[in-house]
Amino acid sequence: MNNFIKKVSIATLSFGLVAGSFATTTFAAESSEVETSTTLEGGSLSINEISIEQFGATTLSGATQDITTTINPFTVVDATGTGSGWNLSISATQLTTADGLQTLPENSLSISAPTIEAESGSSEAGALENKTGVIDSETGVKFLTAETEEGMGTFNLSESDLNLKLLPKETKAGTYTSTITFNLVTGP
Repeated sequence: MNNFIKKVSIATLSFGLVAGSFATTTFAAESSEVETSTTLEGGSLSINEISIEQFGATTLSGATQDITTTINPFTVVDATGTGSGWNLSISATQLTTADGLQTLPENSLSISAPTIEAESGSSEAGALENKTGVIDSETGVKFLTAETEEGMGTFNLSESDLNLKLLPKETKAGTYTSTITFNLVTGP
């Protein structure tokens, strides 16, 4: 019987020690703090390659004519991480023949507004200001503006129309060329 009591006593003592160690672990409060950091470097402010369809040949009719072509979809990306805002201006040289002897009047080329879609995680597209107007003038048009803290991320612009207005009193037959410049700069 003594052996039995010894075995029960050892088993009880062992159980008590094990249970006591779990109780101590369960109720002990311990915390640890660890810091982490990263450096975020700003990327660039950019537009992808822009293409414009040609107007093609047009037969003059003796009446005012509007001929239209398309500026194909393109993308504006502000990955600078500054929140400084940006402007996209569009201007064009006066339409002139290769020999320089004939020009179409200034204010003949105008641009329509595209639809703007912001990619996921970008600023809201609705915060961007879009203007239309003539581009073959002294100033062109400030086509798209992102105010400070807006315009961060990637914005896809749908196609837009480029319209050429021909007035019979100012239009002579010939092949005319204009250079269109898209200028993207930082700041509202």
